[in-house]
Amino acid sequence: MANAARVSSITQVNHDQLETVHGQIAFARRTPEEKAPKVVVSNYSNPMGYVSYDVEIRNARPIVDELSLDREGFTLIQRNASWANEPDPELMRDKYLEDMVPFIKSYFNASWVVPKKDAVIVRAAGTPLPAGEGHRPLVRNTVAGFAHVDYSPIAGPMIAAREDQIQGIQIRAYSRLMIIQAWHALSPPPQDFPLAMCDGSSVLDTDLFETVYEGYGIKHKTWHAHYSPLQRWYYFPEMTSNEFILFKGYDSEDSCNPRGAHSSFDDRRAYPNAKPRKSVEGRFFVYYD
Repeated sequence: MANAARVSSITQVNHDQLETVHGQIAFARRTPEEKAPKVVVSNYSNPMGYVSYDVEIRNARPIVDELSLDREGFTLIQRNASWANEPDPELMRDKYLEDMVPFIKSYFNASWVVPKKDAVIVRAAGTPLPAGEGHRPLVRNTVAGFAHVDYSPIAGPMIAAREDQIQGIQIRAYSRLMIIQAWHALSPPPQDFPLAMCDGSSVLDTDLFETVYEGYGIKHKTWHAHYSPLQRWYYFPEMTSNEFILFKGYDSEDSCNPRGAHSSFDDRRAYPNAKPRKSVEGRFFVYYD
């Protein structure tokens, strides 16, 4: 992958010795006998419901050079975000896409890239929503505090084809398709609800539960994760607007599809004076001839 601008670590570190915090994350209940507090996850269905676990989350900054999008499923990128201070959400989205689409194409040496325009979402936790939002708002005041992978394998190509139709792009043959996701923190560090990433190599197929997401006029199959003590969760503390998490949501090359889940979590135990989170996320369909 060309033109990588990854944040560099200095030395290799034993993962078990990394600094950790603890956060509550919701998971799909695995069995009726599972002993964990019950929680509600809206817009999704699981006959056995959802439960919450107090999860150990490691600081991934010291190991960023070891991370692979094809293995763990995520990494950290250092890059100036000239659009980050744009106050108008619509203008920020346009500037964000103008900046990120060519970057994604270059980083992955892709043949072409199509952004999922209605999935550029600004999250400003606890703030009033602007008036006049459509059925799929650009600005939301909630964060997703449950372990999930946004697209199941059957949904990836279907969502990509749907986006082509929406944008009037002629569907082309391709040899490989990836869905790449990006997450920027826009509020000053530390954020109260940062994003946690699960190492995809620590997730078994049996840890994943296929369900249907239905909201904002969209319906597609997605994956939620069952809890396992073998899973390894990471985050990047005190992120600035000039760095972002890049992670893989889908890959048609199954051997390179790590199935890493992600979730926000409340980090105010470690940072009692953390700032209310504001963030922007985007999703990109990355194609190869």
